[in-house]
Amino acid sequence: MQRIILEVDDTVGKAYQGFSKETKQQFNNTVSLMVKKALNDATFADYSKLLDDVGNEAIKNGLTPEILEALLADND
Repeated sequence: MQRIILEVDDTVGKAYQGFSKETKQQFNNTVSLMVKKALNDATFADYSKLLDDVGNEAIKNGLTPEILEALLADND
C-alpha cells in the first residue's frame, strides 16, 4: 500500500481527525475505490471532452440556460 496526501477543506479534515482507526481505514478504502473507478472509467481529458460534446449537442438542439433551469426545477 502506498501513502498519498490529499488536500481537503477544513471541515473534512477536522471530521477525519475525529474518526476512529477503523473508520479512517474504511474511509481510506472508499477513497481508494473511488480513485480506481475514476482511473478505469476514462481519463479526465476524455471525460471533459465528452461533457463538452454533450453540451454542444444540447445547444445545437436548442437547449438554452432558461430551458435547462426550467427542466431542472421540474425535477425538484
